[in-house]
Amino acid sequence: MIKTLRYTFMAMLMLVCSTAFAGVITLNATDFKGSETATVTQDGITLTIEKGTSPSGTGNLYNGEQFRIYKGNILTVSSTVGNITQIVFTCTANNTTKWGPGCFAAQDGYSYEGKVGTWAGNAAEVKFTAESNQVRATTIEVTVGGEVGPTKKSAGLKFSESTVDYELGTTFTAPTFTKATTAAVKFVSDNEEVATVNAEGVIAVTGKEGKAVITATSEENKEYNAGKTTCTVYAYRMNVYKKATAVEAGKQYLIVAQRDNKTYYAAPVKYNAEKPYGYLNSFSVDGIVDELKIKSSYNDAFTFEGVAGGYAIKDANGYYLYMDGKHASFQLGDEAKAWTVEPAENGTFTITNNGQFIQYGNGTFTTFGAWTEAQDKAVKPMLFVFDEAAGINGVQTTVKPQSNVRYNIAGQRVGADYKGIVIVNGKKYLQK
Repeated sequence: MIKTLRYTFMAMLMLVCSTAFAGVITLNATDFKGSETATVTQDGITLTIEKGTSPSGTGNLYNGEQFRIYKGNILTVSSTVGNITQIVFTCTANNTTKWGPGCFAAQDGYSYEGKVGTWAGNAAEVKFTAESNQVRATTIEVTVGGEVGPTKKSAGLKFSESTVDYELGTTFTAPTFTKATTAAVKFVSDNEEVATVNAEGVIAVTGKEGKAVITATSEENKEYNAGKTTCTVYAYRMNVYKKATAVEAGKQYLIVAQRDNKTYYAAPVKYNAEKPYGYLNSFSVDGIVDELKIKSSYNDAFTFEGVAGGYAIKDANGYYLYMDGKHASFQLGDEAKAWTVEPAENGTFTITNNGQFIQYGNGTFTTFGAWTEAQDKAVKPMLFVFDEAAGINGVQTTVKPQSNVRYNIAGQRVGADYKGIVIVNGKKYLQK
């Protein structure tokens, strides 16, 4: 009787121990304010940051505002209470912009949209590398599944480059695709007018300007998890802007300043319905130049429209600039309001609305604003007009050879002595 009770108790204990916690554990950055550390633990979930390739050192999980993972750092999310089935990062910026979830390197099961990055799978620990920039997350939400079972292998879907910037008229070098899974891989382009992909994952451009996201997916099988990865192709041309001496209605211009042996050009204010105003931030190139070449994917031009009393200035987002007479920052609106534009012999312009004229600087600031008087260290702007005649001289869309690397039909790299069907530069051959 005692032996029977002992076995019954042991069986019950094994049943209890084999069942893990199931639920969602939310780690808030504000809960970890305190001493400097690269590791925090809560409810069986541990976050650890390693330096990786970061030249800035190791990020932090302690500042009380965000979890900060520097570019090159590796973040490990691990669980002792059950396999992780989902991780959700809520970040402080959108997509691949600075501090956004898209700064993480592409990996199986990871995707992002807006300020939210989501990983889905089945593992006791998951590693993330901040590849393109720093990641700042306000919360990290971890979903833990039921029993802790064997973890399947990663599908290993990967393009050699997660983003490709392609200038029209140059030779296109297609990124290579590799995988570990034995499952079939499906490829799709969300914009075949810009870039296509074949059944082997070879990407080709069409010669048209725009953006295309190439997605590779594979189903889960007995040995491998489901997989997903993307490669984003940006096809652009270089817009040419040349220094102007006068203004012509209907033309597009860059608002430019030259100071400190640099040439600065303004970018439109990012529109916010609650705060429709702001200074014009600037980009710069070294030297004092008379011509600027800007990627067409960055539309920083302003259209000067002819109106009674002068010119209305409309940004690339369709909003008009004007001054309210109270602030040095530009106001944004739907109504075209007149600015007077007066050229000077030194190539600058006095551009005025409501008594305030555009200036670059005010001390050491690198933004454009408008004041009623000249500011400290400020300079008046120049205007660079869009050169409509500077077009594309021929478009090449060839794919550069990929060093004759061989893969078998499972997508695994093989040697020159491999027997069977091989894939070389996207084409299949029977190697005997």
